Amino acid sequence: MPFLPEVVVKRLAALVLLAGCGGGPDTNADPDYRRHLAKPLPLNKVFTDSITAKGEDRDDWKIFNVDAPGFLTVTVHFDEQGGDCEASLADKYGAKVAREVQSANPYVKLERRVDAGRYFIWVHANDKCSTQYSVEARLDPD
Repeated sequence: MPFLPEVVVKRLAALVLLAGCGGGPDTNADPDYRRHLAKPLPLNKVFTDSITAKGEDRDDWKIFNVDAPGFLTVTVHFDEQGGDCEASLADKYGAKVAREVQSANPYVKLERRVDAGRYFIWVHANDKCSTQYSVEARLDPD
């Protein structure tokens, strides 16, 4: 049987190694900070969230499905004006197909004719951006 202090030292070393597995730059308190964690966004409904350049909520991803081709309008209304916030529309692969950066307006609009499929909205806090926002994806079918 091993000597007791040796067992304690081995267990403490294992705990220290396991503690190092969590944390790091890929963790985030916000549940939708990566595309694969995107929150569902129903079409023609307003959804509210927040982003900030300070802390762990710089990015929000939303996902929605389009059942038929049409003209898509995504409106992101930021509570804070002139915050240099950014919004992008991405296709099912995550490739950005439309992008706007907030200027003096309280909102940005992403407009595009789309085919049926899955799409993402990425809302990003640049260095001066810290705000709540409302987002809506509206489809006018062909």
